[in-house]
Amino acid sequence: MPIRPLKAVVGGLVALLALALGVPAAANAAPGDPAGVARVATVFPLTTPETRTALISAEALAGYTSPTGALTRDLDAVIDTSAAIAIDPMILASIRVLGTSAPQSALDWLSRLSQAPNETFSLTYADTDVTVGLQAGASSVIAPNSFDFAIDPTLFATPPAETPTATPDPEPTEPPRGTAPSLPTAQSLLSWDYTVPAIVWPVADTVITSDLATMVSSGFNTTIVNSGNIERTDRSKAMASLGSLSAVTTDDGLSQLFGDAIDAETMQQWESAVALLQPAVDASAAEGDAGGAAIVLAVDRTSLGTASRLRSTLAAIDALPSSDLASFSSVLDSARGDATITDRPQSPERVRAAQTLLTTEASDAAFASVAENPELITGERRLRMLATMSNAWYSYPGGWGSALALFESESVALHDSVRVVQSSPITLIADRGSLYITVTNELNQPVNVNIDVTAPTPLLAIEQSPVPLTIEPESQKRAAVPAQSLSNGTAVISISISSPTGDRIGTPTTVSISVYAGWETPITVALGVFVVGVFGFGIARLVVRRSRARRERAAGNAPVDESE
Repeated sequence: MPIRPLKAVVGGLVALLALALGVPAAANAAPGDPAGVARVATVFPLTTPETRTALISAEALAGYTSPTGALTRDLDAVIDTSAAIAIDPMILASIRVLGTSAPQSALDWLSRLSQAPNETFSLTYADTDVTVGLQAGASSVIAPNSFDFAIDPTLFATPPAETPTATPDPEPTEPPRGTAPSLPTAQSLLSWDYTVPAIVWPVADTVITSDLATMVSSGFNTTIVNSGNIERTDRSKAMASLGSLSAVTTDDGLSQLFGDAIDAETMQQWESAVALLQPAVDASAAEGDAGGAAIVLAVDRTSLGTASRLRSTLAAIDALPSSDLASFSSVLDSARGDATITDRPQSPERVRAAQTLLTTEASDAAFASVAENPELITGERRLRMLATMSNAWYSYPGGWGSALALFESESVALHDSVRVVQSSPITLIADRGSLYITVTNELNQPVNVNIDVTAPTPLLAIEQSPVPLTIEPESQKRAAVPAQSLSNGTAVISISISSPTGDRIGTPTTVSISVYAGWETPITVALGVFVVGVFGFGIARLVVRRSRARRERAAGNAPVDESE
């Protein structure tokens, strides 16, 4: 809303008088008569409660956008006001990815939001806690990379084209077909015609100086910082330069009073809150020079569906002689003061938790290299991590612990979906043969793996390793690993699998193997035959000699010597 003419005239007269007397206008102003008129802008986050999923479900969306749902109440409160709306892109993507199955209430809500005259800018996906990721070691402000895992082509099919039927065709023709569906992309799911681009809004009191450069390298040119997180030389200026990054400062004290008013449950509570808010705005306006002060009020992220008195509170501020409601973009264009960040690092416990999330996601991305389409895995895991790092969990710290544990358990299950099947001991009898290794794939897409077998024993030599293997979705397949037996005995071999990029999948599996060397067995048999033959020949010769001697003695009537 523009400055009212009377205010402009009064302010101009005071300024001229101050110049004529050579003293600041504020010094000559009567108590309670501010030197200038404060421009008051408001930023309003449009978010949803915490979630453990990559996208908001259709059921949840139907509830949030119902006539009494939280998103409906928030949009009712903020639409057609001077407040700038900070939109969580997770809401946009969750509705759009459902295609023809999206709840009608969600589609209507989205259409209504698109027609709102308010200024808009984007939050990070799932309103992610930006600085905890940066302080945990992320090289950039983390963003989605793919939604392919959630896209069902049947929900985006184009209906068949109609054909004229006035004149029957004597020749049979092929029935008309629908054109190929135009599937959404990550860009189309997240796109919005934002009026204020490239703004990042960290949670209050979490920014440190080293975060700023990473915000800039991530594509942001402006950050919103609360007054307790920044030191300003001129408190009447909401804008400041922090190197190459612009900073919008929200007033902590006024924002708290403002939140008490817009969330008031009864008229009496609202009147009491406004009675505190209005003189506080007057006092802040008085700190400005003849050009007035710039004030930015931030609606708390926990005010989901409760800001029912936003419109009346803004009207109460606008009714003050000391203030006018202003657009967010006008504050962005206002004069800047000097400022430095007052470092407010995240708690060590929260940073450690974020480091675990980042490590787990990186491990999942390495595992995904076995898949024919890795983005079907990495896209979902990235969104799940962002949802787990959402600012909404600040309102539910106990639940955040269970969300962290769930993310870890899902990772364990994912890595276990491609593994070597435990088998009974392997037997290798021939001189050369194959060791058959079975690998299972529980994913819904093909995987390509390399089977690597090591035999730390002189009994066996592996002739080829690794051996490539492709396994169809939700199936098992055997790999034949060529090997040579060197000696008889029992040994233990180690079996591991890796992706085509060389990333190790799972932990190695050990299997017992019985080896019967191909060259030892024939020789042993030959020696046995030879020994048996020698003994047999000797016994046969002795029998023949004794028989012949008996016949000779019998013919000459000589007595038989039984000792021969």
